Amino acid sequence: MPRIRELETVREISLAFGLFNQIWGGEEYGAVPMNVMKAMAHARNYIAGAWEQDQLVGASLAFAWGDLSARNLHSHISGVLDAWQGRGIGYELKLHQRAWAAGHGYERITWTFDPLVQRNAWFNLTKLGARIEEYQPDFYGPMNDGINAGDPTDRCLTVWDVEPGTSPSPIQVDRAPAVNLLACGHGDIPVVTADRPPEARVVSCQVPRDILGIRRSDPALALRWRQALRQTMGAAIDAGFVASAITRDGCYILERSPGEDRSG
Repeated sequence: MPRIRELETVREISLAFGLFNQIWGGEEYGAVPMNVMKAMAHARNYIAGAWEQDQLVGASLAFAWGDLSARNLHSHISGVLDAWQGRGIGYELKLHQRAWAAGHGYERITWTFDPLVQRNAWFNLTKLGARIEEYQPDFYGPMNDGINAGDPTDRCLTVWDVEPGTSPSPIQVDRAPAVNLLACGHGDIPVVTADRPPEARVVSCQVPRDILGIRRSDPALALRWRQALRQTMGAAIDAGFVASAITRDGCYILERSPGEDRSG
């Protein structure tokens, strides 16, 4: 397993800067400016890296947010080099971040991710046991990196409760009791199957297996998926639903929070 530790020196943070740019598509993007990362590290925010021998293969950056009583840590960016993915390094980075947060008195960790990326949803909800509480259309505005260019940056806010001495709780579910709102049709076409039923307690929304491939081969279809998910999952979350699971075939399971309705 990799060695994971906090990054402090200019050299270490320079390596993290280069790693983020390599993952997200070139130095012109500048995921987080190097001087900002150094200042955040000096201010005792979280910045850590995963090392294989002398090579930095993954990194994560997080900072405090909200009022002091909330004790929230926001994980702004985390990534693992392509050649090192599939080895559990991302999971170990999140465990290190969770232990650091617990040791510093934080009660939960939040981060955003693109809800159309099925593998990230599986990692966040199923493996880590986090939940989605907010859907934010075009959260970052236009981005010109190699992953997000040309697509609205809709993001979900993921919440991960932190309790000292506890471990993540993986979740697996069956979508049988859910009313489906969005399905993946033939040729990866998005099919809105139902308007959000106001009386439904559990609904589901399916996303395609490889939206990044669709974005490269058919940007118009990728945009249709963005609009369909915003129309269904986005509207459901805005009305008080919370997503805490995703099935193996890419169906988000959303349950209505008791007594909550933010629509209208």
